[in-house]
Amino acid sequence: MLPRPFKITKVGPVNIFVNDLEASAQYYTDVLGFRVTEEINYRDQKVVFLRVGSEHHSLGLFPKEMRRQLGLGGHTTCLSFGVEVGSYEQLKNGVAFQKEKGVKFVEIPNELHPGIDYAAYAIDPEGTCIQIYCYMEQIGWDGKPRPAHERRPSLPMDQWPEAIEPLSDTFADQTFQGPLG
Repeated sequence: MLPRPFKITKVGPVNIFVNDLEASAQYYTDVLGFRVTEEINYRDQKVVFLRVGSEHHSLGLFPKEMRRQLGLGGHTTCLSFGVEVGSYEQLKNGVAFQKEKGVKFVEIPNELHPGIDYAAYAIDPEGTCIQIYCYMEQIGWDGKPRPAHERRPSLPMDQWPEAIEPLSDTFADQTFQGPLG
């Protein structure tokens, strides 16, 4: 059995605040080779999600002005650092476990993590936001993400269902080859 009710199976996306969204997107695509997966408009501000493989995104670029709108401190340009856990059950159990330990969680609007249907955002002792999730959409052969209207609706943590059905790409990513607890 695991020493806690969840197992981090891989490092997930990093979301950062930037001064110049267009210049940053150009740098990550033209210099580092990322590909734009999706651009969204949230409260009249553009957000860009980029990938390096088949996952929906590895990096999210957010305008720095959004930091205060989201209720995050001004001490860092990191919106969140993602970690994936082994299953939806582990996600729910992990959130409950961490809340019992006094970990503070913040709600980040669901629109700001496309491709991830259920995500929790814990604040560590330094004020860094850690995104905990169990699934990320996989980009298909055509290089396009699933249209937003075909995605599973994501809900605030207090409205998460008891269980969820797997999607067509739930097991398309690399499989964690270890005990899930």
